[in-house]
Amino acid sequence: MAGKPPARLRDASYDIFTYHGEDGIIGFLLSRLSGVPPVFADIGSGDCIKSNCAYLAVHEGWKGCFLDTQAEQLEVGKKFYGARGGKDNGIRFLQAYITPENVNGLLSGAGLNGEIGLLSIDIDGNDFWIWKAIGVIRPRIVVIEAKVEFGIDNRVVPYAKSNHHSADKMYNGASVEALKELGRQKGYKLAGANKQGYNLFFVQQHELIQEEQVVDILSDPEIRRSFYPPSFFMEHQFSKA
Repeated sequence: MAGKPPARLRDASYDIFTYHGEDGIIGFLLSRLSGVPPVFADIGSGDCIKSNCAYLAVHEGWKGCFLDTQAEQLEVGKKFYGARGGKDNGIRFLQAYITPENVNGLLSGAGLNGEIGLLSIDIDGNDFWIWKAIGVIRPRIVVIEAKVEFGIDNRVVPYAKSNHHSADKMYNGASVEALKELGRQKGYKLAGANKQGYNLFFVQQHELIQEEQVVDILSDPEIRRSFYPPSFFMEHQFSKA
């Protein structure tokens, strides 16, 4: 990508397979990094088509693994990618309920170790705890979902199988600040977010990409209107990164 970089990462947004600008943001980040391995891991991939990794797999020839709990969703992906590259296209599909205890074994079993290009985590709840547990891969870019309704503070719902949107639509996930702090602990900086603020993009600390502040990511009036009231945080238990 030539020319002046966008003022904010969100300004690079466009969609081919994604819904809220992720394809464009990932493309911009890749244009600013060098030597990125063309390998992805998509945890919580759904049907593997409406995915942060689909463009890379379809148009850039990346290899990797789609992981999801729902076998029927993965079957959709298998048919889609099988029609475009057969069984030897370097893309794997893994059905499993992903936990901090098994995630490293699942990734290693799928042939993913060391530095990879992109890790996407979108499991509607325990995303924070899964990223925290991952140690067998070192992604150049991490895309992970935050709970913007938790506001600007460092808040994480404790790990539990019930920490999921399908169990409680309000009480699940981790705030932007909590994920930023986890990223810092793991050697990453927050490069920005999509326009809705919930998909966060991290790069390794040494990269020459400007870090964005949480208050700026959450500054949009529509996002701020979604914040839960103070009473919600008094009524529920939270951890911190």
